[in-house]
Amino acid sequence: MHKLSTRSPFLNLVLAVIINLVLFVVCQRYWSVSNHLHQIQEEQLQQNQVLEQQELFSKEQKLRFEEAQKASSPRPLSSFQVPEIVLQTHDIAIPRDIPAWTDADTAYLNTAVGFSFMEDMIKIQYNKFEKVESKDRIDFARISRAERLYKSLWNHVYALYKQLPQEMKIVRDKERAILEMAKTRPEVEFFLKLELSLYPFLHLHPRRTSLSLYESYTGRGVVICAGNNQFEFIVSSIQAIRLLNPTLPIEVFYMGDGDLSPERQTYVREMTQHIELKDVYKYLENDEMMLGGWSIKAFSLLASSFAEVMLIDSDAFFLRDPEQLFSDPGYAAAGALFFYDRTLWTDWRVGPDWLRSMMPIMSSFPKTTRWFRGMSSHEQESGVVVINKKLRYQGLLATCKMNMRWERDFYSYKVFYGDKETFWTGFEMVQDPYAFMKTFGGAIGERREGHEDTDAVCGAQLHLNHLGEPLWWNGGLMRNKNEGIKRTLKFDFWKSGGGLQKHRERIVRNKVLLNEQLFELGLESKEQMETEPEDPTWIFEESCLEGGVMHELNDEQKALTSAYVRIDAIAKEDEQRIRAGESVDSKAYKWSEV
Repeated sequence: MHKLSTRSPFLNLVLAVIINLVLFVVCQRYWSVSNHLHQIQEEQLQQNQVLEQQELFSKEQKLRFEEAQKASSPRPLSSFQVPEIVLQTHDIAIPRDIPAWTDADTAYLNTAVGFSFMEDMIKIQYNKFEKVESKDRIDFARISRAERLYKSLWNHVYALYKQLPQEMKIVRDKERAILEMAKTRPEVEFFLKLELSLYPFLHLHPRRTSLSLYESYTGRGVVICAGNNQFEFIVSSIQAIRLLNPTLPIEVFYMGDGDLSPERQTYVREMTQHIELKDVYKYLENDEMMLGGWSIKAFSLLASSFAEVMLIDSDAFFLRDPEQLFSDPGYAAAGALFFYDRTLWTDWRVGPDWLRSMMPIMSSFPKTTRWFRGMSSHEQESGVVVINKKLRYQGLLATCKMNMRWERDFYSYKVFYGDKETFWTGFEMVQDPYAFMKTFGGAIGERREGHEDTDAVCGAQLHLNHLGEPLWWNGGLMRNKNEGIKRTLKFDFWKSGGGLQKHRERIVRNKVLLNEQLFELGLESKEQMETEPEDPTWIFEESCLEGGVMHELNDEQKALTSAYVRIDAIAKEDEQRIRAGESVDSKAYKWSEV
């Protein structure tokens, strides 16, 4: 038999409690460890899920970025391309691309912010019958933004105009359709109101949009502006054109009968074929333009019937057929051709500074100009301007805007000399391309009197074609119209005004320009720069060009200039007879045989 345990019941109880406590602690510890391990597993699982989501998001973002990169793939700021050979003979303004109007832009106009933006853009700055007292009313920075926006809208709405049913052959019906469309399409409504704000001169009754005027343009021709004071000049200029081209259409614009009298209109109309006289007030709204002086020129280009139009000043004469300019390589490439003025009066800052202030984004052209580099107060000579209105309609509209009454009185004609720079700066406003013939204004005429030891040519300002040949001059047939010298000029010699070189040695006095030039050339100092011969120098008071190579006119050119002088003598005589109240018949002359 086994012995019975001698331990007391109390001891057994204590032992049982201790065992249970140990078991409890062990179990608690187990469950604690187990829970902790489970929590770690849960956290690890959550962390893994977050990492997976982040990785997935990163992949999605990467895909989106790659797709966005493909959609807006690295492309130049301008899609405008020019043949390399053209850049040898012309300076071409490469514009910035203006974004096309999109459905997203239309949707934006339907938002509260878009509606407010539209209200601000279409705000009319002044009433047409108002006398504006302060230039602060004319905000060209806002105008330039609005004009670029208008360009995008115009292209968009013109596409809608072209999609109208073919049976709508009457222009007025098409315009009504566009006006009806504006009731349901906010971008069309915006276009019409923005056009009215920017270019109110277009809306001469019954025209309601610029689209119908644009559609009316056809063919090629010349525009000449005239008044009673320019009568003898336009007679000579037109007959000079006719000696070179008997059939090139000509439109003569004037500002009502008070500007060009009816008898003078009849004289001009009957003196040659293929000519029309047009009162600009019948084509554009003068209450908005308030034309006078030079400002008629840009508006006459707009009002003319020609799709490709050449403006010729009344004191401009050609040595070659002017129609050749419609085949000029620079014009063909850019759709607009301009000529450089003489290099005169350095350090003119007002014009360039104003242009920078209201138009911070510009084409490739301005920074290369004499104007911006402080080398000349003049850049363009507007005696001859050639524009393809089917391609550069927006540029011409912007030019006209700069020639409206208050715009020109407070700004354009204050910082420019008249209309000259308004052409290329107008094109800059809407980023339309344009070309300049590379050579600066030269001289045509005679040797400088009393200075046989110099090679100066004195007379009128000469312009060359892209082959470097004498093409046309402005300044008339007088020795020096600026000084009132009425003596007829002797046409014996001509000289280029230079301009083919980069003028590196002439900008080193400007530290900013110098650094830019050194950077472009990859040089460290100005001592490493190549020096180039300076262009001939204009002596303005004497209207002489000194320096450079002197050329003699050939026999054909001399014969042509002699004929112009004879024609001018007839024009002067007939002008005196008309002033005396006589009736003069322009058909009485055989102009081609004068």
